Amino acid sequence: MRLEALIEWVYVCTVNRRFAVLIGLFFGLLFAPSVASAKPIPSCKSPQNAVESVFAWQLGKQQSLAHAAKCLENAGRSPRQLEEAARRLKAVFDAEGAIILPEKLSDDSDFLDNDKNPHVVAHARFPSVFVEKRDGRWVWTRESLDWIDEYYADHLGALDRVIDAVPERLGVTVGSLALWQYIAIVLLFVGGMVMSRLLRALISLWMRRGNAPTPAPPALGRRVLDRAALPMSLALFALFVRALYPELRFPVHVSATLHLGVRLTLSFATLLAAFRFADVFADGLSQRAGNAQSRLDEHLIPIIRKVLKAVTLLVGLLLILHNLNIDVTGLFATLGLGTLAIGLAAKDALANLFGGLSIFVDNPFKIGDWIHADGVDGVVEEVGFRSTRVRTFYDSLIVIPNAKLADSKIDNYGKRRLRRVLFTLNVVHGTTTEAIGRLCKALREVADARPNIEASKTDVVLVGVGGVGLEVSVTCFFHAEADLEEPQVKHELLVAVLDRVRELGVTLHAPPTPPALPPVADRR
Repeated sequence: MRLEALIEWVYVCTVNRRFAVLIGLFFGLLFAPSVASAKPIPSCKSPQNAVESVFAWQLGKQQSLAHAAKCLENAGRSPRQLEEAARRLKAVFDAEGAIILPEKLSDDSDFLDNDKNPHVVAHARFPSVFVEKRDGRWVWTRESLDWIDEYYADHLGALDRVIDAVPERLGVTVGSLALWQYIAIVLLFVGGMVMSRLLRALISLWMRRGNAPTPAPPALGRRVLDRAALPMSLALFALFVRALYPELRFPVHVSATLHLGVRLTLSFATLLAAFRFADVFADGLSQRAGNAQSRLDEHLIPIIRKVLKAVTLLVGLLLILHNLNIDVTGLFATLGLGTLAIGLAAKDALANLFGGLSIFVDNPFKIGDWIHADGVDGVVEEVGFRSTRVRTFYDSLIVIPNAKLADSKIDNYGKRRLRRVLFTLNVVHGTTTEAIGRLCKALREVADARPNIEASKTDVVLVGVGGVGLEVSVTCFFHAEADLEEPQVKHELLVAVLDRVRELGVTLHAPPTPPALPPVADRR
């Protein structure tokens, strides 16, 4: 099964089994571990105690905002305001899935950071939120609380009134969530799926538009939209969930799971979109190669398609690993060395490959064109991903590496708009000037009478008086659809010219006859 088909299959299975997914999530959250009920009163004696107190006293059955606010710097806030600050502090960390691991924080009352300051950042995601030792106590600083207030006002709090109005019977805690939060999870996923399906329906409707005020997209736009519909719907679903779940006051482990799911879904959608756009790009190249009558669509295009998809898959996997907080630095170093080794080993092959690609993109010739390149004169028979084959007029076949051909000067006779005929008639001495004038006029009429000759470019003049006769030059240009027509057109023109010369009674000078050699016996 192709990877893209597998990706689409996973998505379809997810959509068709959405209720199974919701039920699984429901039970996963239902049996999620909750914080033990036995909690010590905050003493604010260490960074660990100050950080842990805010979250521990807002979890489980034994909750107290007063105890949660014990290690918050007063800084002119009333007890009620400190309790609200503690609630917002936990809401921001929960919404962003920033899990605090107290065991990784110091329990030393005299802890100092690398700069010798009593300063500890609670989570790397929020470097502006920290605890410090002030007046002998470790506290969440006034600057941190002010930053939390600004962040909460900008990103959260939109549904506070709605949540506060939830009936008490829906506030009963089951597992680690209230009943209304389970309902909110179901509505969140169903709403995301509805938005996703609606986007795909709108794209499909627009692509089927006929004569309407808003025209349908062009052919290329149709292909792009068709291939982008599924990734866009996946991304919309993830963004819908990301926009709303921080408002639902989930515990931090639930928010962290949702946050990771959103990031993985966006990575998944990006990977799928890149896969599909690689197909669109390769199809466009194949169509262009077909218009150019090239064999590149048979050799080079599949390679380009596979390389694009391989690079896309590699980048997508690295992105997914990064979202899973797996260090990919060592993998990057390994890939860099491997790529360097492959590049050095296949330098000539890669040069020919990219040479073929440049020939395809520039399109300096097509199959059947008569070209002169790199000292070779002949007709192009085949363009492959490694070399180009040219059939010479001696019927031999010359193979030119694409890298060499791409760097050489190419004279494409097949691109000529007009073909030129140039020849000279040597008229015998003694022909009168009047006869020369009638001859030039008659030859011009002969040329202009041919259906494929450009009349405005015909030129018949006396160009010289030589030892072999009076030299009358005939120059004309004609249209020919193919190189094979050129000799036939020249033949027909020359026959017509000779017939008219005989009709006029003009004598052409015979070429000089070389002196005969004496018999071999006489040369001895």
